Amino acid sequence: MRKKVLIISYYWPPAGGPGVQRWMKFAKYFPENGIEPTFFVPDKPNYPVYDYSLNNHIIKDLNIIRHPIFELSSIFGNNKYLNNIRKGNVKNKINQSFFQKMLFFLRGNLFIPDMKIFWRKTSVNFLKKYIIKNSIETIITTGPPHSIHLIGLDLKNKLNIKWIADFRDPWLKLNYLQRFHLLKYTKKIHKKYRDGVLNNADAIITTSKKLKIYFDTISKNNFKVTNGYDYFRKDIKLDKQFSISHVGSIYPDRNPKILWLAIEKLCINISGFINDLKLNFVGNVDQEFKNNLKSKIFAKCINYYGYVDYEKTIDYVCRSQLLLMIEVNDIESSYAVPGKFYDYLNSNRPILAIGPNNSEVSSILNKTNTGDFYNYKELDLVYNYILESYNKFKMGSNIISPINLEKYSRKELTKDMVKIINSL
Repeated sequence: MRKKVLIISYYWPPAGGPGVQRWMKFAKYFPENGIEPTFFVPDKPNYPVYDYSLNNHIIKDLNIIRHPIFELSSIFGNNKYLNNIRKGNVKNKINQSFFQKMLFFLRGNLFIPDMKIFWRKTSVNFLKKYIIKNSIETIITTGPPHSIHLIGLDLKNKLNIKWIADFRDPWLKLNYLQRFHLLKYTKKIHKKYRDGVLNNADAIITTSKKLKIYFDTISKNNFKVTNGYDYFRKDIKLDKQFSISHVGSIYPDRNPKILWLAIEKLCINISGFINDLKLNFVGNVDQEFKNNLKSKIFAKCINYYGYVDYEKTIDYVCRSQLLLMIEVNDIESSYAVPGKFYDYLNSNRPILAIGPNNSEVSSILNKTNTGDFYNYKELDLVYNYILESYNKFKMGSNIISPINLEKYSRKELTKDMVKIINSL
């Protein structure tokens, strides 16, 4: 007999982005591992990004409960500026205008822990009855948004049910949260909420080793189950040009100037490089970032494709000569490993990653033999890596031999998750 598990998540198809895929993919392999999943998701939410192709990945006959949610963002309609903020494009404090400082101050100090807090009370009232009626044995909350974990905390206190809290980021150390001008009082509430979740859940799941180590200083029963890949590598011919592709959002603080300097130097120093170069950005790209690259000598080589659905994204990944991974250059960003990174790993294409020191991405690249990682100051090393990849491209030998990838498949990761569920 399968164990009944209820997963509470804000993100669900047709929401776009990596956050929605984690538990949708676990659900795919749960039944063959003795778990009967039910999903509790918002009814008619106002997502910042939509990807209708993900509806095709939902397993047949999956039980999905939809419950109304009040979205303050829906009042403002399709406002481009506010949508950019909701996608995570929050400027550093020093670059914020007076209006932005006021806006972020209100967002950070009035809505704690986040804008989805209005879903908490009505969801708890509904789920109390549903859990008892349907003999649910275990609930799982996944965040962000972190208010979802508060739903789990309330249900734990009221029903004493088994509860797993799944964290995709460090909450208080979340980099954009630091830009909301939080008052000391607000920070105390965040800490109270976070510690309440960490110390009352029966198990805490993190998506990175560094995040687990951090939570180990606060609570017990912490486990790591990373994100992963779940597609069969397509037999796609590689681009005939030397294509360097980045998949995902690009904002001003995700802008390694050494990379553009390295590419400019290559265009000047290496005969034919600029004619072979094709630089692809697949995803939402901030206008300020585009403006910065307009003056570069390789500007004509740049292609902006905007947000594309997940299935098309995989095509871009698998046919590129070199994949580009950019993390924000701060400590907070090193606690999370972007979900797209695991799709990169499975593409059989070399990866050039640039980010903060002590990033877990560096360790994974080394262990899987899939690419190299550099910090924001290692210009010469970035230059040499691209040149080496380009020379291999010219010789028709720009290939890699990945190792130890199996443990990052969604199927294997689901087995790890099931072990934790069954151990409670």
